[in-house]
Amino acid sequence: MAHTLKPAARPPRIAEPHEHFVHLPPRLWQLLLAGGLITWLIAAVVTEITEDNVLVPTVIIVGTFMVPVTMAAFALSRRRDGYLTTEEVVLGFLLSGTLGLIGTALVETYLLPDASGTFIAVGVIEEIGKAGVLLLVAHQVHHREPRDGMVLGAVVGAGFAAFESAGYALQTLLDNLNGQTVMAILEVETLRAVLAPFGHITWTALIGGALFASSRGGRFRVSRGLVLTILGVIALHALWDQSSGWAVMLTKALVMDEGWHIVWPNAQLWVIHPTGSALLWFNVIYDVLLGLWGVIGATWVVLEWRRYGRRRAAAGH
Repeated sequence: MAHTLKPAARPPRIAEPHEHFVHLPPRLWQLLLAGGLITWLIAAVVTEITEDNVLVPTVIIVGTFMVPVTMAAFALSRRRDGYLTTEEVVLGFLLSGTLGLIGTALVETYLLPDASGTFIAVGVIEEIGKAGVLLLVAHQVHHREPRDGMVLGAVVGAGFAAFESAGYALQTLLDNLNGQTVMAILEVETLRAVLAPFGHITWTALIGGALFASSRGGRFRVSRGLVLTILGVIALHALWDQSSGWAVMLTKALVMDEGWHIVWPNAQLWVIHPTGSALLWFNVIYDVLLGLWGVIGATWVVLEWRRYGRRRAAAGH
């Protein structure tokens, strides 16, 4: 009787004495989200009541880091091979939010065009910047599985999103020193918190998976899948950034009867900020566009996660 030989499963990698693989419990991200939300709201209420500006940094830090840290914990709790160490995770988060953000800000300041095409250029600069940090940290990972790459990418994206949101919150503080400072900060942080999982975190997770999938013999290769993934992520980022311009264009044409003026979407601006129904339609169109790009990115992440899982199972692991 013939027997079909199955490929031998590769033995799990044993951590070196100095390594500590990260395996977070599945419920931790829920506790982080609930605890962060409660702390954030209490800090905001107390700050507003007491008018104690000493508490404003707490509102900014908790509000901007709450969702990115929660999403990083969520990613690290997913079922995977789990060959990421504590050092790699922490380094990826911090490097992306500091050196990665600083580097992309410098490049955008001096190399971006004045008008046409800025949304495309921003997508290219920021995705390449995050990919550079990801590649730097990924060289420390000795056993590279695509799902681990997606998780590391999500952590890198979370670091970038957290520190970037903190910058927007600080700018809001400076712009509203004589007004409703706390409420203005809460509005900005709420919007960015809702959008955070579908932006930098999703995009860099996709690049991370493709990067680890391209690794052969301990080296990263420029594979067709990696190139297509980076191009797709840049396109998603560009569509995300140009949504405001499209919303302005559609609102002017459909609601305000100003006719169609097809220009670069990021060049579409309000001369006078809309009010009433025009403002309502602008917000609806803008939210629908962001929701569309968010659904596309989230669906892509889920499909890639499942594909990498099937490939791993087929390899006999």
